[in-house]
Amino acid sequence: MIYAILKMLHLLALVFGAAASLGNIYLLLARGPHDLPAPALANALRKWYRLTALGAILLLWATGLVMLPMRHGFRVEGFALNAKIALAGLLLAIVFYLNWKAPVWARRGGPPAYLPALHLTGAASLILAVIFAVAAFA
Repeated sequence: MIYAILKMLHLLALVFGAAASLGNIYLLLARGPHDLPAPALANALRKWYRLTALGAILLLWATGLVMLPMRHGFRVEGFALNAKIALAGLLLAIVFYLNWKAPVWARRGGPPAYLPALHLTGAASLILAVIFAVAAFA
């Protein structure tokens, strides 16, 4: 029963993380906050997507680290799990970095030019981590 609840929370966190990641990409595909019809709304969405991604990745790690030994022991063989963990770690680092630097960028007048590449790297990491998770646990 506990495993089922953890898995449900894990999958919900995955859904929220994916929504936040794709939402940021959709906003990046728009020309920028000043070109959008409602810059205040776009900036509020960016903040909520950022916070949603942070909550989702923390919940994913917490539930995943508890579920792994419950179902598979502390050892799962193969490249797929190692790749999944590495990609999830990269995604965690990106999300923490974005949440740490966003207030600084807001005070400074805007994000750096490399921000779109960081969001795309995070989205690719999320998609690849899911693919490798399925391969590791299928």
